[in-house]
Amino acid sequence: MRASSSASSSAAADAAADAASRARRGGGGGDATHGWDDGSRLAVAPGLDVTTVGFRAMARSLTSHARLWTEMAHHDAVERYKSNTMMRFEGGRVTAQLGGSDPSGLARATAVLVDDYGYDEVNLNCGCPSDRVCGKADDDKTFGAALMLDGGARAAECARRMAEACDVGKQVTVKHRLGVRFDKTMTKIEDTDSYDYVVDFVESVREAAGVEHFIVHARSAVLGGLNPCANRRVPPLRYDEVYALCDEFPKCGFTLNGGVTSLEQARELLDRNDGALRGVMMGRAFYKHSCLLADIDRIIFDDDGGGAPRPTRADVVKKFGEFCDGALAAMPPMDHKERKKHCRRYFKVIDGLTFGTRTGGKIFRRAGDEMFDTYFGPDDDEPFSKRLWDCTQAVVDAETWNEELKNINPDGENTYKTSAKRRGSHRDSDSDSDDGDGVDGITDAVRSTTL
Repeated sequence: MRASSSASSSAAADAAADAASRARRGGGGGDATHGWDDGSRLAVAPGLDVTTVGFRAMARSLTSHARLWTEMAHHDAVERYKSNTMMRFEGGRVTAQLGGSDPSGLARATAVLVDDYGYDEVNLNCGCPSDRVCGKADDDKTFGAALMLDGGARAAECARRMAEACDVGKQVTVKHRLGVRFDKTMTKIEDTDSYDYVVDFVESVREAAGVEHFIVHARSAVLGGLNPCANRRVPPLRYDEVYALCDEFPKCGFTLNGGVTSLEQARELLDRNDGALRGVMMGRAFYKHSCLLADIDRIIFDDDGGGAPRPTRADVVKKFGEFCDGALAAMPPMDHKERKKHCRRYFKVIDGLTFGTRTGGKIFRRAGDEMFDTYFGPDDDEPFSKRLWDCTQAVVDAETWNEELKNINPDGENTYKTSAKRRGSHRDSDSDSDDGDGVDGITDAVRSTTL
C-alpha cells in the first residue's frame, strides 16, 4: 500500500506531519493536533510513600499545570476503599496508578477511581521491577514489569477492561519499560529486551484497549538479581528508542521517563525531534528538592504567571499547614498518638523545601523531631499549622524563608543561604537522582497507604 501511494497522497501526509510538528513546537499546554492539553507535557512521577495526598497538595501549590501522579496502589486496596492515597484534596489533573494483573479487579478499581474519586486518567503499571511485585510464586498474582513477559497479552486484556470501565473523556494509560531481561550483566541477548519486542507490546495494548498514551521508562527492567535502585542505574538509558516509538506510532503519545534531573533537560527533550514527545516525567529531582516544582509552569508551559510574585517557602508552609488542618479535621476521631503519627508524615512532605539551603535536610528534620518531642501530647490543642509554622520559621533564616522561588538550581546552589543560626552545618546530598517506576517495593499486595 505504501509503495502504490500517489505523489499527492505523500504530499498531503508530509503536510499533515509538518502541521503536527508545528503544533507540538507550540509549547504551552500540549499538542493541538492530538488534543494533548492535559498537563502531561511534564509529569511528576509516582513514588511509594512519597507522592501521597500531602505531597500532591504541596506540589499543586507550586505548579498549576504539571500532571501529578498518585502512589501505585493495588486494585484490591482501591476497590475495597482501603487505599487512602487515592483521596483527592489537590486540584488540577492527577493520574491514579494501579498495580495488579486481574482484569476484573482492575476494572472495578478503575470505576471507583473515575466515578467516586474523580480521576480523569488511570494508569496501569507495567514497569515496576521489584521482586516483591514480579517474583510472586503464583504467576496470576505477578504484575509490574512481569506484565511485559508474554508480549503484552495480559497487559492488553487488563487495559481493555480498565478502558471499558472509564467514562467518556477519561483515559487509561500504560507505564512500561523498553523490555525485560534476566541477565543482570547486560551482556546476553534476550528476545524480550529489544526494540522490536517493545513495538509488539505497544501494538498489542493499543489494538486491544485503544490506549493512546504510553509512559516509557527508557531502560529495560532486570527481573531477579537487581533491586529497584540498581534497576535505575545498571540498565543503560535508550532515549533514541522512545523517539523511534513516536515515529512508529504517530497517532499515539509517548512520555519519556528516566534519567531526567533538571527542567532544562526536560525542555530540551521535549523540543528534540520537532517536539515528538507528548511529555517528560521527572520524580526524584522533585522529591529531594521540592522548590524545583515552582519553575515548572515557566520553563515547561511558558507561563510566567503574568508577572505576579512567585511563592516563597513561607507561602508554601502556610498553605500546606492549612491543608493539613483540613485533612486532620476530616479524619475520624483519634487520640493524640494517632494525630502525632499523621502530623509526622505531613512534616516529612516539606523536607525538600530546605534542600540547597544552609539549613539543609538534617537540621530541618532535627528541628521537627524536637517539635514532636515537645508538643502533640494529650493536652495540646494547638493546630498543626501553627506548630509547623513556628518550627520552620525558627530554623530557616529570614532571607531564605521569604525568597521568591524562581530560577531554582537543581544542585541547590541558587538557593544556598548562610544562616546565622546554623553556621557550620551542611546540606544533605542524594546521589540517586534518577527516577523510576514509582515503587521501590511493596510489602503486601493489598497495602493500605495512609495520608
